[in-house]
Amino acid sequence: MRKFGLLGKKLSHSLSPLLHNTFFEDFGIEAEYRLYEIAENRINNFKNYMLENCVEGVNITVPYKKIFLDKLDYISDEAKEIGAINLLYVKDSKFYGDNTDYYGFKYTLIKNQIDVKNKKIAIVGKGGASASVYKVLRDMGTTDITFYFRKDKLSKIEFPENMSGDIIINTTPVGMYPNIEDNLVNKEILKNFKIAIDLIYNPLETKFLKIARECGLITINGMDMLIEQALKTDEILYDIVLSTQFRKKIRKKIKKKVREFYENNGN
Repeated sequence: MRKFGLLGKKLSHSLSPLLHNTFFEDFGIEAEYRLYEIAENRINNFKNYMLENCVEGVNITVPYKKIFLDKLDYISDEAKEIGAINLLYVKDSKFYGDNTDYYGFKYTLIKNQIDVKNKKIAIVGKGGASASVYKVLRDMGTTDITFYFRKDKLSKIEFPENMSGDIIINTTPVGMYPNIEDNLVNKEILKNFKIAIDLIYNPLETKFLKIARECGLITINGMDMLIEQALKTDEILYDIVLSTQFRKKIRKKIKKKVREFYENNGN
């Protein structure tokens, strides 16, 4: 049985096993997808762990999206330009890095018919996820992009007075389950935008999105991005191209399972 998984520091919130195991089941593949919750003082040994335990590939989440950049045999052009990877895999005993977040966020914009060309966009956060978002926006014709982020771990994000624009995007984990009451952007700022996007998918409506919705904004959560980056991951790991029909079928099935998961777990 082939082994895959998700690498991160805190992973109790993750739906990734549900997504990938649904894909394996539907595609008739014998494989497992599990969580690898690794402390920062042990992360440098993880590549050896993969080789010793025949783990063929892992998705990567915070805070490890940039840590392997100079430790791989090959990195995709997208991942190089972004400066972060969310997929680490082994092929012929060599380590490869890619970034499927790019495809996930691009799909989110296209699916929700969000035109970003010549729009004024605010990105909250400047981690690995924000780099993918930035590249997608630039590739789709956005030139007016401003980052708002903490200068260090002890500081707060300083938003200017009368901040406004077309789209505001939260790329930080603030507001993610279980800390669902946390939020970085207040109502006075959000009401000056038209669209709010949060990369978080658990909960489906963060406090950030709830306030934005109450202010009349179009709101989009991270579920479409999560599913699409997962499907792109599986295409890369299995060296296949999924048909449009299969993608539609598996997205529908995954979303049904996610709804059931939330209903059963109260999130």
